[in-house]
Amino acid sequence: MASKFDYLRKNLYAMAELCLEQVLILDDAIEQENPDLAKQVIERDDLIDSLEKQNDNLSQNAILEAIANRNLLGMDQIDGEVVLKKDPLRFALSSIRINRSLERMGDQIVNCATCYRRGLLPKGFFRQEEILDKMLSRVVTLVGMAVESLVEEKNRFYGSVHTVEEELNNLCHAAFLKFVLDPRLDKNQFADLYRMILGIERAGDYAVNIAEELVRLNTGMDIRHLSDPVQVTEKTKAS
Repeated sequence: MASKFDYLRKNLYAMAELCLEQVLILDDAIEQENPDLAKQVIERDDLIDSLEKQNDNLSQNAILEAIANRNLLGMDQIDGEVVLKKDPLRFALSSIRINRSLERMGDQIVNCATCYRRGLLPKGFFRQEEILDKMLSRVVTLVGMAVESLVEEKNRFYGSVHTVEEELNNLCHAAFLKFVLDPRLDKNQFADLYRMILGIERAGDYAVNIAEELVRLNTGMDIRHLSDPVQVTEKTKAS
């Protein structure tokens, strides 16, 4: 039983680290104006898709085994706090949601790489525009925090994730308003830039989804769609 869950955990971590590598390679591709690196991001997406399928099957099988063997594992005889953090059934259920967010995050990164590799944007455009450079920096930070939180199986980064996400969303909104009527860009160039802005924002959203799922895994609280999820999690820590 333990080996199956260990394998699922290992696969999930590998997938998360691949997503982080993809974001870093995309950042390098744009910073270095290297379309070959963007092509590498696109080609590596098959690795993430393969792990997503494996993890989906592993999670479903793990759920069935956890239900069948939960009493044998002693999960019916221990206190609630331990169940929250050690119950394999909870971990398997969370893995399905985290697995889905990682796969979709990978797709958004590939969308950005595909648009950049078309080469329609003016040379040096991202490097010249500080707001675009900041967007890339923030999404790298968000994905990095989500992956580190996942590997550590902790939710301690959630407050920081929420803060960076808000900053990223504001940057993406400001970038759209700045470039929608930019005379330097024709309609095809703006379309690719807009797709990249949207992809970066959505990649950040999926990083936040992972952070929220880790809060649920560690505390049992569903903080999605709350007006102030950070305050709620801080109160939980204090209590």
